[in-house]
Amino acid sequence: MIGGGLVGAAVAYGLIKQGCQVVLFDEGDKAFRASRGNFGLVWAQGKGAHLEDYAQWACEGVELWADFAAKLEAETDIDLELEQNGGFVFCPSEESLKERAAMMERLRKVCGLDYDVMKPAGIARYMSGVSSEIPGAIFCKVDGSANPMKLLRAFHAAIALNDGSLRREAQVERIESVSGGYRLATTKGSFTCEKVVLGAGLGNVKLAESLGVRLPIIPMRGQILVTERHAPVLTVPSENVRQTRDGIFLLGGSWEDVGYDTSTTFDVTSDIAALAIRYFPFLASVRLVRSWSALRILAPDNAPIYDEIAPGAYLVTCHSGVSLAAIHAAKIAGWIASGGFPAEMTPFKLSRFDAPEKQARVAHA
Repeated sequence: MIGGGLVGAAVAYGLIKQGCQVVLFDEGDKAFRASRGNFGLVWAQGKGAHLEDYAQWACEGVELWADFAAKLEAETDIDLELEQNGGFVFCPSEESLKERAAMMERLRKVCGLDYDVMKPAGIARYMSGVSSEIPGAIFCKVDGSANPMKLLRAFHAAIALNDGSLRREAQVERIESVSGGYRLATTKGSFTCEKVVLGAGLGNVKLAESLGVRLPIIPMRGQILVTERHAPVLTVPSENVRQTRDGIFLLGGSWEDVGYDTSTTFDVTSDIAALAIRYFPFLASVRLVRSWSALRILAPDNAPIYDEIAPGAYLVTCHSGVSLAAIHAAKIAGWIASGGFPAEMTPFKLSRFDAPEKQARVAHA
């Protein structure tokens, strides 16, 4: 298993539970690790805007989360801080609210996901201090949040507890096909295996090339601001603002096509703060303490890619490492362990991008 972030670790954990012998190669924090910049949303709403089959997959992933979290917490004694009391997507204009509601209605017909369009009075029941001047927001009661760093820690702990082998600071530089499987050339030496799983996020691009496969994934930067602790006021999260269990606010929402640049910028952080204050004016008096950025892993349609790109070489890539963690540990690990590709995953195969017109980037909705 290549990749020790949320996606790779979830699949590795699931494979161990399937009875497989697993060695997880983790490049470490020098990697473009999306896990460390994850907003921590366990989210179904809006998934599938560009590939409707993704809507049902995302809904199922969220539905599995509570049982999955309970088992992982019992196994590792690590609190994942899961809260699934609903979540909001704020809309800055009446037009954007109508567009978002129309998209949600289209996806509801695909996967049955219920939603509500709320004005400030309704939002205030969940989020004290919301501005009365905003047009409104979409609320989805199955959504929620978890602590992405604790989730990653729990996966690594569970892998160790279940006799999995975790090779830290071991970057896989190349994959070579050999008799009976593959040889992995790493910074800690060469290793052979019968099967290999590419779950290394943006690192999958180079690794897939060593197998003669081109991946149409790109980085998309997101910046996050962190505040000082504050008395609890937000009982549910939103895509732009959420309050963690220890009282801090996370502010985010930027989508920046800047290549592999992981720096933070004053202009973007100012815009993030200004939008958060527009939604919650009281945040103007809450101090910021730090900021960081990370790179999302995006396919042209913003949906996952799951495929066997060479005999015994499996690709798992997506930008929803938290939301899809439960389904990755269950169905994706089950597919790899058994070798049988489930029909419900066919829409996520790499071949959907074969036509040149499908290679165009799709803007984030």
